[in-house]
Amino acid sequence: MQANELEFLEDMLQANELLPCATCHEETLHAHEEVLAAWPHATELRMRCTCCGTSREWLQAV
Repeated sequence: MQANELEFLEDMLQANELLPCATCHEETLHAHEEVLAAWPHATELRMRCTCCGTSREWLQAV
């Protein structure tokens, strides 16, 4: 695997989190879709469940 391929995969993994899904009713991998707001102590993100495809907002502490 080339260095740029590995770097791309690492970036993709960092843009995902295990979160509870209201539709799947279990913790599933959610991908970052967009940053909705950023404050000094938190960031509001739109996350998409990679299992069922539903979106949700998530506050992430910095």
